[in-house]
Amino acid sequence: MGALELREKLIEQFNLFIQDDSKLIALDGIFDSINTSTAAPSIVPDEHYKIVEERRRKFHAGETKGATWSEVKQKLKDKYGF
Repeated sequence: MGALELREKLIEQFNLFIQDDSKLIALDGIFDSINTSTAAPSIVPDEHYKIVEERRRKFHAGETKGATWSEVKQKLKDKYGF
């Protein structure tokens, strides 16, 4: 989907969304969050980002193996019975 198509799709969705006052209030909160979160310092230490990036690099390089969500759910079901 190109940028123009995405823009048109979002405009159409926003037009429907803003007709409901409760959704409009929620949307205002989301925009406030987006605008303030970029200026707020992260509470996650840089070391954690480095760990995640290294694990991601290893996964994409084929050095580690991941599991699908279905596999994870099945393992939990087998181990804990839910």
